[in-house]
Amino acid sequence: MPRRDLIRNVIIVAVLVLALILLRIFVFHPFSINDKMANASVKNGDLVVATRNAQVDRSDLVLYKVGGKEYLGRVIAKENDEVSYVDDVLYLNGQATPEPYLNKMLNKHLAAPTSNGYYTDDFFLSELKGTKAGRVPSDTYLVLNDNRGDTEDSREFGYIHKNQIEGVVNLRLYPLNKFGFIKVEE
Repeated sequence: MPRRDLIRNVIIVAVLVLALILLRIFVFHPFSINDKMANASVKNGDLVVATRNAQVDRSDLVLYKVGGKEYLGRVIAKENDEVSYVDDVLYLNGQATPEPYLNKMLNKHLAAPTSNGYYTDDFFLSELKGTKAGRVPSDTYLVLNDNRGDTEDSREFGYIHKNQIEGVVNLRLYPLNKFGFIKVEE
């Protein structure tokens, strides 16, 4: 009897370990935020999880890969959207669109003595690589860093194809006092 229980327990543990490995490979992508990725929502040293194959929406933080390197950015526009950025105002499909996730970083930028006044330089879709007819092409996204001074995003790489997106970042594992879902408005 005890031998049968031992075999059963070993099988249960093996199945659980296999399930965790499969979840890690196909569903979850944990990674640590570095200083370049940090923004008002996630800080340097945070351990977060990107969910693979999640539906990507505007304002989502996404982990994406360009040239074998991982980047963290925010989805500003999806396919068929028209976008322009003028005088720190995002115009999405002709409508001024608030970006509450930028408030903390924008206020910090404006309070700095070296500030030039604008947090995001003006740009239009026609200035990006791969742009046709002033709309975001199908199966691609316009992704910008919350730290708008860092232009290693769609402004430099062009549109981010859906196959380049590793996952939507929505869960913080560490530090433990901030464990939980990441809010867009932070």
